[in-house]
Amino acid sequence: MNKNSFERAKWIPICIIAVLLMIIYKTLDNFSQITSAISGFVGVISPLIYGILFAYFFYIPHQKIEKLYKKSKFRFIAKRARIFSTLSIFLLLILLIVLIIIIFLPILIANIIDLANSIPVYINSVLDYFDDVPEDSIWASFNIAGFLRESSGGLVNQYINLSTIEQVARGIISFAGEIFSLLLGLIVSLYLLLERGRIIEFVKRASSVLIKSEKLRDRLQRYVNHINKVLFSFIASKGLDSIINIVAVTVILLIFNVPHAFLLGIIAGLFNFIPYLGSLIAVILITLITVITGGLGKAIQVLIPLMVFQQLDGNFIEPRIMKSSLKISPILVIIAVVVGGAYFGVLGMFLAVPIAVIIKQLLLDYINNSEQKEIT
Repeated sequence: MNKNSFERAKWIPICIIAVLLMIIYKTLDNFSQITSAISGFVGVISPLIYGILFAYFFYIPHQKIEKLYKKSKFRFIAKRARIFSTLSIFLLLILLIVLIIIIFLPILIANIIDLANSIPVYINSVLDYFDDVPEDSIWASFNIAGFLRESSGGLVNQYINLSTIEQVARGIISFAGEIFSLLLGLIVSLYLLLERGRIIEFVKRASSVLIKSEKLRDRLQRYVNHINKVLFSFIASKGLDSIINIVAVTVILLIFNVPHAFLLGIIAGLFNFIPYLGSLIAVILITLITVITGGLGKAIQVLIPLMVFQQLDGNFIEPRIMKSSLKISPILVIIAVVVGGAYFGVLGMFLAVPIAVIIKQLLLDYINNSEQKEIT
């Protein structure tokens, strides 16, 4: 290589680095627009995302029902076991949706309305408590009553500003759109369960054509298997455990006659999707609401069985359901949940943990492979 060629070759990596730095700068400079575009795209494909999540959740019952149909004495049913299993899941879903609409939805709506109407009363009771605190108390130096009045006043003003016909209409349309996406996701999940064999076969054939390197295909297959294992472990196992949490917490709250028991039980089940922190946040929230609605004595009575159940769930029930742990540190959980919730809403908050586990595993595999290459 002559001197001129060497000089030109030396500038190539510098130019590449400069272009990459410009791309990174423009990405950070327009980060809000990029995240907004990603959020919009996620909103468009949300039925597909819901469908995949539901498919993971329904996979175990679908598989067990399919095995029962395969044992049927009727050859027509045994040969079409997967179709009949999908139809059975569909009929069970229809029955469940009807029961929710007829029985549980009115209770949930009544709980939400009751809680919304009671919020001013709860705020006033908290303010009265801190107003009556002795002047020499440590709580008086923090001026908590003044802070709560200012904060609650701002929330009330915001609520009043948002309570326009236009905002209400947008809220109704958004809620209706989300319900439609969920129903469409249920239909997509049934299709995925019914056609999962053909989908897997198509992906394998496409990968063999598009990816010529067998080593790369094996590595991608390993990553896909790991992603599938994480999502299945998180969605199916956590989903079943969350249902157990909803039932158990609701029953405990009903026994102690805590207001809004059904709503608080659902909140506990949803927070259960967040490892380490979710159950703790739910218990704290329920205890605070019980303190306001029923006093400190009732809150302690409720807190004891809730803590006992959470220990039982964390050490016995959940490990039996979730065969393999996600193996993720609490710090990573906090970061993932905060980032996912900030940029992608509730769905991002719940999916942040399994996505963080997948990214962590990919990075660890990359680091291990790089270290092995350096050794050899």
